[in-house]
Amino acid sequence: SPPRPPSVGAAVRRRRMRKRTVVGSVLVVISARWLVVRHHEAFPVIVPKSTDLLPDRVQAFLRDFNLTERLDAELVAYHAEQIARPGLHPDAPKQKRHPVVIVPGLSSCGLEVWKAHPCLGDTFFRRRIWGEVSMAEAMLSNWTCWLHHLQPDPVTGMDREGVRVRPAKGLRSSDYFITGFWLWAKLIENLADMGYNEDDITLACYDWRLALPLLEKRDRYMTGLRHDIEKAMAVSGERVVLIGHSMGSNLALYFMKWVERSSPGWCDRHIASFVNIAGALLGATGPLAAFYSGEMDATAAMGPLASYVDTLALSFDEMREIYWCFGSLGALLPMGGSAVWGSSKSGWTDAPVDTVAFPPEMQGAPETLEELYASLSDETSGLPLREYPAWTEYERGLIKPDAAGADHRRLSNPLASALPDAPNMKIFCMYGTSQPTERAYSYGLRGARWRFADNGGRAGLPEGRLFRWSGTKDMDEIADDMRDYGKELSNANRTIKIDARGTTLTFANISEAVAYIDGLVQGSAGVDRWIRINTSRHSEATEDPWDNDVPDALYSYGVAKTDGDTTVPLVSLGYMCTHGWRDLPEYNPGKVPVWTKEFQHDPLFIFSDPRGGPATAKHVEIIGNHELITDLMHIVAGNSTALERDVIRSNMTQIGPIITRRIRAAME
Repeated sequence: SPPRPPSVGAAVRRRRMRKRTVVGSVLVVISARWLVVRHHEAFPVIVPKSTDLLPDRVQAFLRDFNLTERLDAELVAYHAEQIARPGLHPDAPKQKRHPVVIVPGLSSCGLEVWKAHPCLGDTFFRRRIWGEVSMAEAMLSNWTCWLHHLQPDPVTGMDREGVRVRPAKGLRSSDYFITGFWLWAKLIENLADMGYNEDDITLACYDWRLALPLLEKRDRYMTGLRHDIEKAMAVSGERVVLIGHSMGSNLALYFMKWVERSSPGWCDRHIASFVNIAGALLGATGPLAAFYSGEMDATAAMGPLASYVDTLALSFDEMREIYWCFGSLGALLPMGGSAVWGSSKSGWTDAPVDTVAFPPEMQGAPETLEELYASLSDETSGLPLREYPAWTEYERGLIKPDAAGADHRRLSNPLASALPDAPNMKIFCMYGTSQPTERAYSYGLRGARWRFADNGGRAGLPEGRLFRWSGTKDMDEIADDMRDYGKELSNANRTIKIDARGTTLTFANISEAVAYIDGLVQGSAGVDRWIRINTSRHSEATEDPWDNDVPDALYSYGVAKTDGDTTVPLVSLGYMCTHGWRDLPEYNPGKVPVWTKEFQHDPLFIFSDPRGGPATAKHVEIIGNHELITDLMHIVAGNSTALERDVIRSNMTQIGPIITRRIRAAME
């Protein structure tokens, strides 16, 4: 008898299986196209010039889904970019000269586990807790354990008991953060085009969590960097080019001043050029918000969702304590005080906005950076921050430099310590501009809720008797509620609980609770526990004070922005380079020549390159900017004459003189 036809169910299953196979195969092809074309550096493959060179089955899939032309265009663009790579350009330098030493930025160096807590297991020895896929593995398997290894001891600022984490070493320590996400790989590749090899390039990675002075105390980092530079010079016969990026520039300056204390003239003899790429030389405001309230622009922009984040795995209060444990962040708090950053009390500099603004009803609230720092370190404030190395290891004020440089806390502050006496060393400052960057924050008391502690599960509040807590309200509204309830004698002496997303306080009666809230509204000690960025504050443009197409001093979700590179404000990126080390001789006694080049941010469409492409000038991605890489190649080749001039695109030439006048007035 003839075979029975297959059942409808089986036929449907087979069609679904074929469909899944086709779709899955196409997704694999598309994913492979993306990884190979856009992140080819991570894979030891040869990228074809055309889809004609792909296997027949792959070509068939591409034709079925009309992807052939699109992928061919991507391949053409990829090979065009390879030809345009700075190191392959006909006019690119072809001969290496100076050894290269690179100091990466904050969080750019991989961190390896050398001694693990039992919660991490026995298989994590020398695997990365920061960077590479192993980081994700540790985070997903046990978030609390991962954080325990990453967070330094809050008192010593170094290793926790039973844990030892150290920075990765060699060129692989910071070439990629994870597979496909490049950091210094592009520069290394182009230096290789000049003839450089691993012996000529030092990636001086460090434990970016530690306060800068603790790097020497625990790891002898400064001593090791000195020996690396001396060895490179001894082998090559040439002085080195020292490159710093972001906080790496701050660390490089710290190192140069550190070594000069014991060996005057060392920098002049060993360093040909210092290249500062996007250095936060005078700090940044993002770390300030993180230190003060555990927030920043990213959390403020979430608006109402931020209140839910505060109740998840880590509240903003807990995040703030984690930031405090990272001693390195203390080196990135704004330096120079009101003379640099301005205020409504002392006058403006780069933007008509207070770095930190409080509600007018908060009497005695800080109005300047100096007052804010004083309130944070005040012994009566009850804040533990004053005990953390992130706070104690740095001087952030405006101080005339001392010749001996005896106070190590000053070495990371360009306005409290001088450049080395090194007239034969050159400094090149390079950074991006014309990008909205966090500059100021508007704070207010966060909302809270309250209840009677003895309510037996029923609050008996205006919102209804079914709820244990009141609704979340402003502090003054809560005080009014409690006053109303206090009018009934039976409520006057009942115990009160107030909750503000993770912080709960208990009061013996309504009078005590109301008095506490009134004190908060007026800015009493301890108010920091209840402060949050006022995400409801928005402002509209009435004028463009600098005519730079950047929304200077306009609030959006309580955060005001100004010109910068998306991470560091312009005043920190550029002032010392364009004016400070030129106008104020006490900070540059050796008359080290300094030149500045600002890069215009010109990104590709996000779907073409999510990192911005060869003309990006964002804070991190600028180290892959083709023009900047070309400039670096000329500097390390000893052909920097054409770069020994300023290229200023921002309004730094207008802002600089204002700050210089204010610094001189403050120093008199």
